[in-house]
Amino acid sequence: MLLGDALEGEARDLGIVMAGISKAAARHGTPAQPPLVLLSGGETTVSIGARTPGRGGRNTEFLLSLATALQGHPDIFALAADTDGIDGTEDAAGALIRPDTLSRGSARGLDAGAKLMAHDSYSYFDAIGELIRTGPTLTNVNDFRAVLVL
Repeated sequence: MLLGDALEGEARDLGIVMAGISKAAARHGTPAQPPLVLLSGGETTVSIGARTPGRGGRNTEFLLSLATALQGHPDIFALAADTDGIDGTEDAAGALIRPDTLSRGSARGLDAGAKLMAHDSYSYFDAIGELIRTGPTLTNVNDFRAVLVL
């Protein structure tokens, strides 16, 4: 299901919205029956503020927010990446989440909520081995998000 190619706004807010859509599909079959993939594109933002930020970009921040909102939902997986191969200023294009993303982070002593508040999503996904590193692709079409609901 294509949700649009120009979604914008705060990355963490979109993560919460996509979690809601995904859980509705898993529980009630709306907006469509699983299995389905919710596809979206567009470039979100990450508003840092005055404090010193951690490491990460809009795609990893979106995913950490999504994972936090899903709380290990057993039927939802996701990928988010930038088509140019670089999420913000980092060396990764994005990352993956699985139902065990939060538990794997917790097993390594990571607090997903604290990492999200510190804009340190890159460090979280790096620690659990879920960063997507493609190297520069020399093309910049859009950010790409795919949420699989089984």
